[in-house]
Amino acid sequence: MPALPASSRSARGPIDPTTLLTAIPALLGFLPERSIIVVAFASDRGISATMRHDLALDDAGNPTRELESVLEGLGTITHSYGVEEVVAVVADDRYPADSAPYRRVLEIADRHFDAIGGVAAGFVLSAFDAGAAWSVVWCPDGQTWSVDVLDDRGGILDDPQTSPTAIAEAVRSGRRILSRRSEMRAMLEPVDGECSASRPGRDCDGCGSRAAVAPRRPLSDAQLLDLVIGSVAADGRPLPCSEIALLEQAVRRPRVRDAALALAVTDLRDHAESVWRELIRRLAGPGRAAAATLLAHLHYIGGEGAYAGVALDVALESDPEAKLAELLDGCLRSGVRPTRLWEMIDGSYATARELGVGMPEITRRAAG
Repeated sequence: MPALPASSRSARGPIDPTTLLTAIPALLGFLPERSIIVVAFASDRGISATMRHDLALDDAGNPTRELESVLEGLGTITHSYGVEEVVAVVADDRYPADSAPYRRVLEIADRHFDAIGGVAAGFVLSAFDAGAAWSVVWCPDGQTWSVDVLDDRGGILDDPQTSPTAIAEAVRSGRRILSRRSEMRAMLEPVDGECSASRPGRDCDGCGSRAAVAPRRPLSDAQLLDLVIGSVAADGRPLPCSEIALLEQAVRRPRVRDAALALAVTDLRDHAESVWRELIRRLAGPGRAAAATLLAHLHYIGGEGAYAGVALDVALESDPEAKLAELLDGCLRSGVRPTRLWEMIDGSYATARELGVGMPEITRRAAG
């Protein structure tokens, strides 16, 4: 699945290959394994997009039809971005770096990126580990505009966890580079023994039942939106079962959910992430899907494509009929930039105004 465009960074000249390769895990948020990564460069030599997909090979080492289709799609995406040049990186431990399977993958990629001049350079390494060897196995013109491969056709990877890009990302978001994508999924797995309206616990004395937590009169959308904002603003305290049940009602109400999307671009963004994660881990079915959709949107609009993709997987597994999750998933797979999601934010504030609820002001800038 494509990772979303990273913030462009201007550069005076071609980047050193080791610097680029060491930075890739920080750009994605995790250490990619058995993957093909496409790094797209803008006209200022800044990175405009970093896209990753599983390196799907058959038993003979040939690229699968799925992989060819993915490469075709990535070629279309980069062309639509107005990219100046692309570099492809194969991270795989099944064959030697200079083996035929990887060259076939790069040849196919080169063909599908023909609209922007093909693949300028192709690198292969077995893993994104400190000290891992990398090699240039594809460079038709002998040199690239974005990456300096004239003198260096091979080298040793620095530590991705301590690269300048990783440190900058940790300062910005507080996130470390995860060892693998599955760690992102593990952060959203249900918590054993938790109690909510959809997952009542055995020792909860009935507080997880709908009858025990339902108010005498159904809460309005405005009241539920107020509850969401209050719960998010009070981040750091455990959410009792009764509040979890009410929040489940809230995120399943379309107007409340649509308004709550705006929290992703306010000072409450980090608090909202914590609450959405807790709801995902303590709810099931449509409630879990709704919370996962809110989390996916929060990551997507922030330019964190890998995290958004994992949250969308959870949302659609929990409720295959989750329309907003399906829409966001289609956008992510098609390479729609995070800036396009700001149109939804305008709608979120409009919905809140219709409900008569004041929302926090926008304080987050657009990503990508």
